Amino acid sequence: MKTLDEVVEILQARVDRQTIEEYIAHEWLRPVSGEEDWYFEEIDIARLQLVCHLTQDIQVNDEGMDVVLSLLDQLYGLRAHMKHITQAITQQSPHVQAEIMAIINQFAKTGETL
Repeated sequence: MKTLDEVVEILQARVDRQTIEEYIAHEWLRPVSGEEDWYFEEIDIARLQLVCHLTQDIQVNDEGMDVVLSLLDQLYGLRAHMKHITQAITQQSPHVQAEIMAIINQFAKTGETL
């Protein structure tokens, strides 16, 4: 993990300490709060880089950022859920896997949903 000062040093050309603290206040970033500092994991730094890109390069406003980040969080959650489903399917017998694929293919052809 990296401290807030270390993150500022890494991204010095993109963002300053005050801006990162504003992002934290908006809850766009969720680093670990220590007794005296914030601590960032690699995923937090990647999210910070995304927030910088969206705010600075694409100029997404505060309200838009809330929506974008919420949608991205949902997307990542669904991807993780799909990974678990895929892992569960691969642990089934070939016969069960074939039945599941047939059902999926049928849904894809007809456009049906559950």
